[in-house]
Amino acid sequence: DNLLYGHMPVRRLEAETIRDSIIAVTGKLKTELYGEPVPVKEDEVGQIVVGLANVDSAGRQGKNLKMDDRKFRRSIYVTVSRSKPLAVLDMFDAPKMEPNCEKRSSSTVAPQSLLMMNSAFMVENAELFAERLLKEKAGNKAEQVKLAWMLAFGKEASTEEVQQSVEFIDSQLPQFKDRKDNAGKTPEHLALATFCQALLSSNGFLYVD
Repeated sequence: DNLLYGHMPVRRLEAETIRDSIIAVTGKLKTELYGEPVPVKEDEVGQIVVGLANVDSAGRQGKNLKMDDRKFRRSIYVTVSRSKPLAVLDMFDAPKMEPNCEKRSSSTVAPQSLLMMNSAFMVENAELFAERLLKEKAGNKAEQVKLAWMLAFGKEASTEEVQQSVEFIDSQLPQFKDRKDNAGKTPEHLALATFCQALLSSNGFLYVD
């Protein structure tokens, strides 16, 4: 019967694969080999993120230093520190080297969803994803949705999925048009980024069926 060869349980992507996949759909992932490790730092809210640390002798945060495109390198090159585990990796059960990890665990907890909704990493990459769609399929929301679907899920969106997605994007526009501080981004960009973030946070993106 070969039943064991015909299927396998649904599983979530590993922590490193989740981060790399999110960056990959933006078109920014750096795949070159070797080089120095990517530095990590503590941000203003205490999360460990990719970046250049700038603290004084008392440990107070200084001005944010601009990070170059090393922040888009694969997770295998990110600095691993026992005291400063990268938040997006740690949240999705990356091995804790204290002192070693014989087997990875896989948890499903509420903070994972909160990270996908609120973290600066997710917001930035959702905006970069939207930026890519706007460049490659300018002026056509339906085509932007189709491309986003293909990049995120590796399959074509159905007619109904495209229609519902366009309606969702349109529903987000008013709030961004009314908002005073859009950080120099257009309401159309931010509405599309909201849709992109929803795709990146979905089970279809995070799980292998």
